[in-house]
Amino acid sequence: MSLDNYIQLFLEGKKNQMPITELYGRILRGKSPKDFETLTDDPERKIIMLMGGDGLEKLLGKSGREALITIGYMQDYIDYKVKTGFQFKLVVFDEANIAMLATWDNLITLISTIYPEVKDMIEKHLKKLKKTPFVKIEKKANRKFNEIDKEGPSHPHFMTHERFKNSKGTLVDVRAFLYHTIHLRELFAGDGFTYDENGQPGLKEYISPNCKLDELGEYHLIDMII
Repeated sequence: MSLDNYIQLFLEGKKNQMPITELYGRILRGKSPKDFETLTDDPERKIIMLMGGDGLEKLLGKSGREALITIGYMQDYIDYKVKTGFQFKLVVFDEANIAMLATWDNLITLISTIYPEVKDMIEKHLKKLKKTPFVKIEKKANRKFNEIDKEGPSHPHFMTHERFKNSKGTLVDVRAFLYHTIHLRELFAGDGFTYDENGQPGLKEYISPNCKLDELGEYHLIDMII
């Protein structure tokens, strides 16, 4: 399916009868036009999540809120972002070279390139990351990661890259870094699929280095109503 054909189906709210291949996309959020010039509105974010053709196919015929839930957003997070003035847009493109399936192993590969100095700290806990549910790590931390994330780097427990480098590198430290800096949220499983709040698997998800939209080649950016 061509890029133009997909955009037409999305805007018309129609579903597709054929599998979508060779297309990738991401739902962007921001408050100003500048926020939508790259694949994320956070200039400090170096790694982002993408969806493939199966994900784009599942967005067809859905409302903006339903689309966000489909890719793994939690209801309270959506409400928080809308209340604080964020807008959402869908970018669709056909550049596949930057995408890697979002598995724990591929994540380590990408982190090794972008954050090489913390690679060993994460690899040390990789087996536990694969086996330990997020809720157990958060309970061990004795703090709510999502509440800390809302405050941003001003919160002393917000695990920035710099703080992580200087931390003890515990399992909690690693998961906090992945949560706050890499944006791997509560529902990230590391098996290449998204999950909803009920634990049901959804679409394939991919990781990628952040880049400017004009580096993607041909792309379309669509406003979403939440």
